[in-house]
Amino acid sequence: MVRVSDATSTFVQESQEDIQKLNNALLDLEDDPESSDAIETVFRVAHNLKGNFGVMGYTTASNLAHAIEDLLDCIRDGELAVTAERMDLIFSGVDHLARMVEEISDTGETNTDPAETIEAIRASIDEEAAAEAGDETEATDGSAANADAVDSDRDVPLADLAGDVDLAELEAETSVYRAALEVADTGSPQVDAMFVIDSASDEFELLRTVPSNAAIEDGEFDAAFDAYVATTDSDADRDSVASFFEDDRYVEGVSVAEVTDEIVADERDDGNSDGDDGVEDDATDEITDADADADESTDGDSDSTSESSVTHSSKEVESIRVDVEQVDQLYNQVEEMVTSRIKLRKIIEGSDLVEAEDELEEHGKITASLQDTVLEIRLVPLKKIVGNFPRVVRDLAREQNKEIDFRMEGVDIEMDRSILNELSDPLMHLIRNAVDHGIESPEERERKGKPREGTITLSGERERDRVSVTVEDDGGGLDVEKIRSKAVEQGIMSEDEVALLDDSEVYDLIFHPGFSTTDEVTEVSGRGVGMDVVNQVVRGVDGSINVESEPDEGTSITLMLPVSVAIVRVLFVTAGDETYGIPIKNIDEISEFEDVTLESVEGRRTVTHDNKVYPLLSLGDRLDVPDTEPDGDDMVVRIKEGVRQVCVRCSDVIGQEEVVIKPFEGVLSGAPGISGASVLGEGEVVMILDVDTL
Repeated sequence: MVRVSDATSTFVQESQEDIQKLNNALLDLEDDPESSDAIETVFRVAHNLKGNFGVMGYTTASNLAHAIEDLLDCIRDGELAVTAERMDLIFSGVDHLARMVEEISDTGETNTDPAETIEAIRASIDEEAAAEAGDETEATDGSAANADAVDSDRDVPLADLAGDVDLAELEAETSVYRAALEVADTGSPQVDAMFVIDSASDEFELLRTVPSNAAIEDGEFDAAFDAYVATTDSDADRDSVASFFEDDRYVEGVSVAEVTDEIVADERDDGNSDGDDGVEDDATDEITDADADADESTDGDSDSTSESSVTHSSKEVESIRVDVEQVDQLYNQVEEMVTSRIKLRKIIEGSDLVEAEDELEEHGKITASLQDTVLEIRLVPLKKIVGNFPRVVRDLAREQNKEIDFRMEGVDIEMDRSILNELSDPLMHLIRNAVDHGIESPEERERKGKPREGTITLSGERERDRVSVTVEDDGGGLDVEKIRSKAVEQGIMSEDEVALLDDSEVYDLIFHPGFSTTDEVTEVSGRGVGMDVVNQVVRGVDGSINVESEPDEGTSITLMLPVSVAIVRVLFVTAGDETYGIPIKNIDEISEFEDVTLESVEGRRTVTHDNKVYPLLSLGDRLDVPDTEPDGDDMVVRIKEGVRQVCVRCSDVIGQEEVVIKPFEGVLSGAPGISGASVLGEGEVVMILDVDTL
């Protein structure tokens, strides 16, 4: 991977956020085509993407974003309707933009050719124009001629400025002003000018700009332009319009004149009598046919529509935004640590052990505070990795001809970045399973007396230092008998063993490696992989899974996860000469071997405590540690019943300490009995036990 510049990294991060916003806003628009908020959000984000691509010099991406913006503009103006096919086309364009941003992130440049998609989008726009061409050819030609036939003084007929607005109504109720504007010198005049234009569009009815918007976006102006705005506000006057633009941080000079005739005259001098705030007469370019050509040049050439081949892959959270106060707090804590280190060195040199002990305690407090701050900085909202899920559900539902309402709740809860990175793929698999296996077809749902549209809900909730993330659907539910028969068929359990399982234990079988109830392999699921990986990943970050299901009512799968990285207090135990760690939170009691009550059940040794029987596991035997013959000096660690009803026999208990647990990756990931490892102060690596799978 090529290292990209800081500016490019910032651009990539902002573009990825904008693409996610655009996808979700498009889903809102598709769900409610009459929503003005949705179309305005879609248009604004698409416009922002186009401008950012242009400023960074990615012309092909800018051209594609421009085409998308033009199509959205037609939808916003009511010229084109929101249809499934048109939305597919827009989504395809957005997917191409996402792919191009990924390429820029990896190499600093993009090689994707969006020409076919651009042409398909332009063709969709031209369809409407072609349908109306027979009735409006003469009017259109005349309007275009008037728009371009403007002399060097930029005199513009008021009728042309009005566009689709009724001229009589415009003259009677609307005041029109021309603002001669000069943008601030920031090195990106076209971007600054577009920010000014966007602000003016929000405040007034923007009739046109001179030069045209396209020319300004392409930088074909000398940092100055005219904006013609209309307002029906009775309190508005030339001074108030001028004040609006003067307050804009991107505007360096402004002169405003009211348009009172049918011809917009150049009255720039009337507004410049006060001194230096005005703009020179020749600062703004003429409108010529070149402006129309500039509009055409950004459209791009293409051949045909492209297939939607974008895969919705997960990506690690590569950056986080940090509050300034947290940075200051971190800096202060580091200063305190440096000071404490100096004090400790002097104390050690003086051999004052009492003072050294006091300073060590203070140093520990500073370290703990620093640790809390760093952990807080690493927290990232869940929505960072699930923001693209609505789009995933939409596309899968379309592929399978299903009607699905996807909802997300509580996704603002925060978790450690490393945990979120691990969680992305498992959650994606649960969502895809809910679409593929959970929600029935609309026809089947109707036969069951259910709404044609199914519902999938992703919800998050924080409970102290744990987070629960639930994927719930109102589909057909898990078929308990089918799971039982498949478990026997696939050799996982015998018929007698399966018959003894209650429903909750049967549900756990779906996490067995290779288990699947699907007879037909699909592109979405049913390949015999997935849920076992979900289970391994969740347990690898010290989490757990709970499954609940009701026939024809749906299924709920809840992941219980820690909020922060695995910095936990562990008990160090030995098996022979090897040392292992057991998380203190999993331990109920520690006893000497000779003090426990031993029994034998079906040939296995057990410990009885409070009339409950706990199987006794020998740590040395389970981990194949040599020279671990049991003796009377052994210790027994009883695990909490809620974790696993079992006792672990070890050679010795040698203390406890807070450690950072690093989960294994690669071939060691998901190894039974081991959740990860920790490096102690002396450099010794200690395995941390997962007592649930030991």
